Amino acid sequence: MPHQINTVNPPTKLEISWNSCKMRNKWLLPKLAEMAFELKKLGYENYSINSLFEALRWETRHSTDDCGLKVNNNYRAFAARDLMEKYPSLKGFFRLRKQKPRPNNWGQIH
Repeated sequence: MPHQINTVNPPTKLEISWNSCKMRNKWLLPKLAEMAFELKKLGYENYSINSLFEALRWETRHSTDDCGLKVNNNYRAFAARDLMEKYPSLKGFFRLRKQKPRPNNWGQIH
């Protein structure tokens, strides 16, 4: 099913950029999910998406021939939401703030 554009609150530049990032790095969400599932097995009921991003940067520093994963920190909230939507057993694993619509600024966290 093709992704439908929300005409009430069209995607922001940041959301469009995140979707592009996911397309270029198809391994990203599955790897983050793998890390989250490992933490759940260790008994964690919730965890920080920020920590997973930083751990992934550390893990990928050798395979990318530079400083590791290069993903905008502004994508973290989108990644957490996408993970919990794609992997129902992760629902509630990441704590989220409510996204509030603002004129020309939908998708920003407040």
